[in-house]
Amino acid sequence: MNVTELDKKILFQLDMDGRASFSEIARSIGSTPQVVKYHYEQLMGRGIIKHFWAYIDYDKADYSFFWGYWFKFAGLTKVIEDEMYTRLNADPNVPIIMRADGYADVQLAFISKDIFNHNEMLQNFFTRYGQYVVSTDIFVGLGFIKFPRMYLVGEENKPQTSALSGGTTKKIRLTEIDRKMMSLLLIDGRMEFTKIANILGVSVGLVHKRYAKLRDTGVITKISFTIDYPKIGLLLYRVCFKITQFDHKRIDDLYEFCSLHPNIIDYVKGMGSWELLLDIEIEDRASLRNLIRELKTKFKDIFQRVEINEIYQMDKFTQMAMEYPEMAKYARPSSLIMYD
Repeated sequence: MNVTELDKKILFQLDMDGRASFSEIARSIGSTPQVVKYHYEQLMGRGIIKHFWAYIDYDKADYSFFWGYWFKFAGLTKVIEDEMYTRLNADPNVPIIMRADGYADVQLAFISKDIFNHNEMLQNFFTRYGQYVVSTDIFVGLGFIKFPRMYLVGEENKPQTSALSGGTTKKIRLTEIDRKMMSLLLIDGRMEFTKIANILGVSVGLVHKRYAKLRDTGVITKISFTIDYPKIGLLLYRVCFKITQFDHKRIDDLYEFCSLHPNIIDYVKGMGSWELLLDIEIEDRASLRNLIRELKTKFKDIFQRVEINEIYQMDKFTQMAMEYPEMAKYARPSSLIMYD
């Protein structure tokens, strides 16, 4: 990995709490705030950290339709491809764009409050680009579980430290201020409360109060960040699993294995063409093959099919619609969010 051991410790602390102060990080790793600040600025300046964003429980925010689609294209020229991704990046209801090498060319996620809005978005996409689509797989997200990046510090994961999004039924009543704050924190998860207050025209005290409520009610479960994988010397894979039987004990065993593995960072439950997606950050393909082999061996009674996708470009990755895309003008220059 193209980072120092101190960089890794700082990245790990930021992964645990993306809003941690330099003083808090320094106390955790036995350093000084000045040293932490210097290394943090280097990580940001080199583009290793691309984007801080709020990990939001979309169900609690009343966005109950989170559907992923794996597309394979044919006849898609570079000009049309560029136009397609420009449109998708500008769409506030497309929170995930993962371009891949593997069995699919891209995974797109569409999020909406109802099935009618979802169908409208999907129809618009197929009206423009359906002639280039040769295959489609559907994945309906039933819940996202994010594990800490323990590989940064050479330790195993701890299941109780996971963050959740989706899979809940309780809706939280959110004010316009709450929702605008969520949009700002999707754009920049470390945005200072003073800046948020200034943008929204409210007091800093109110921003602190509303943010605390968003955390306490589980609407925001953590502040995460996106990595520039080539710059850090890592590979990102999204691996799809078709599950053949649903013995609760064996599924629990599978979850425990994934939750404890230091390189598995996202465990995504769903239905449709696949029942499970795993996001794996790992140093090389040989290590990935060993991990997949271990999974297939330990859980050969569970898996019917496994497909590996190497993500070569991640345009966007959050868990929530951008309700106020006009807030994008307040993004940091390195942000991945590209809403118009």
